[in-house]
Order: sequence, then C-alpha cells, then structure tokens
Amino acid sequence: MKARSPILLLVIILVSCNSAVDRKENVTAKVNNTTIAYNQYGNGDTTLLFVHGWCINKEYWNDQSKYFSDKYKVVTLDLPGFGRSGKNRSEWTFENYTDDISELIKAEKLKNVILIGHSMSGDILLLMDTKYPESIIGIVGIDNLKRPGVKLSEEERKRVERFFAMMDSSFSGTVEAYTKENLFRPSADTSIVNRVINDFKMNDSVIAMKVLRSLIDVSQKEKDMMQQLKHTLYLVNSDSDTTHIDSLKKYCNASAEVVYVHGTGHYPMIEKPTEFNDALEKVLGLIGKK
Repeated sequence: MKARSPILLLVIILVSCNSAVDRKENVTAKVNNTTIAYNQYGNGDTTLLFVHGWCINKEYWNDQSKYFSDKYKVVTLDLPGFGRSGKNRSEWTFENYTDDISELIKAEKLKNVILIGHSMSGDILLLMDTKYPESIIGIVGIDNLKRPGVKLSEEERKRVERFFAMMDSSFSGTVEAYTKENLFRPSADTSIVNRVINDFKMNDSVIAMKVLRSLIDVSQKEKDMMQQLKHTLYLVNSDSDTTHIDSLKKYCNASAEVVYVHGTGHYPMIEKPTEFNDALEKVLGLIGKK
C-alpha cells in the first residue's frame, strides 16, 4: 500500500475537524420560557428550517439533513410539546408556535431562512409569512395546504367532536386506526407505518389533543392568510390526493406551485426519501431564482 504524504494527511484531518464543527445534535435554546431542542448541520449561507407535523419529531428529517447539509445550513427542531422540547405550557396555539420559531431564528442568528413545514405545520408557514415575513425568504409545505381553507360545516364539526371523544376514550387505539386507514397507502412499508403509530402513542395525549384543536381553529383562517402571503407558497405533496393548485394560485397573494412525489402516503420524506429530496431540491431551485 502506498504511503500517504504528510500534506494529504493534514488535509484529511482538517476536513474531519470541519465536519465535526458543522454538526450539532439535540442542542437546546430557551424560547418564550420553553426549551426547544434542535439539530443543526452544515454551514451554508441559506438555512433550511424544517418543522415536523403532529405527534412526530425532528428525526423525521434525518435523510434531508444528510442530503442538504453540504450546501445549506439545516436546522430541524422539535416543536414544544413534542420530541425533546419542553411541555411546560397551558396553551398550545399555532400563534405561540409561530412566535417560537421567530424567536429561535433571532436567537440562533439564522440567515436567509426557508421554512419547510410538514402536515399541520403548513399553518405555521402561513402564520410566519403573514406575521414575520422579514424573518424568512421562502415557505415550503410538505403534504399539506392542498386547497384553500374551507370552513367546517355543522355536520363536519359534529364528526370532529366524535373523533375527539374517541381519542379521549382511547387515544392509542384511535390514532392507530386512523393512521392505518388514512395516512398511508395499502402498499406502504409496515415498518414505516409502525414507526409513525408508535411515535403517536408515545406523546402526551392531553397536549396532542389540545394542539389538534388549535389546528382546527387556525385552519379556518387559511384562506384569509393565503390572501396576505408575501412569498410564493411552494408545496411538495404526495400525488395520492389532489392538490387544487389552480385554486391555490388564485387565493395565494404571491401565487403557488406544487411538485409531486409519486406513490407515497402522508410522510414522503421517510417513505421515499430519495424522490422527496429530488422534489425539494427542485423547489429550492425555484426559490433561488426569485
């Protein structure tokens, strides 16, 4: 075997040291009297700030952290009430979540932030863009915001209340049945389905239900918020459901665009991470041209 030159060894050591500096996992910041846990990778000029959906956590973005950290600074956080973040609150509103993210951006001095939100965090995107538009340069929804917000009918409200009653009676059983029936395709990888179900069950059911009620409340304001957006609404959605892009273009003040991931359920970032990363990379390219 050929001996490596001292210069080559020095380069390898320096690269290794730099890689270690670029990686911070499960660090915390105190924001609005609550601890927020987050991971940070990379040193790019643009920050990709990933926000998870209901009852899951920042680890759902691990494939994206690895893929995008060569070019971007990647930050993935646990929203208060979930993952490793604090649970010391009495009110669980999306307005509070929006304030949390704004304060985290300032506290950690994150620059050129593209906010990426899965599922329920689509409403955090809308709130951030209407309340703190100067804090971000782009918003990307992940399998959410598929149509302009529709007000719940009286019958729909009754169905919602029946669902909450079922969760109150048996949270674990209800979320397991709902997940299997509504959030995945029949052909989905069983290990991924079970991962989501297990993560749901590990959460504090009281907090989870309060957050879900808050989501229903804020979702009734989606159409109004879309009409106030300062940035284009970009979506990376599964093609399992229809995204009403023509209606979204009409209602979103700065228009809307969608890129699809084929053949997944509600969690494309873990079901088909390679295809998802390609789709998100395409969207990031579009934002970069703005």
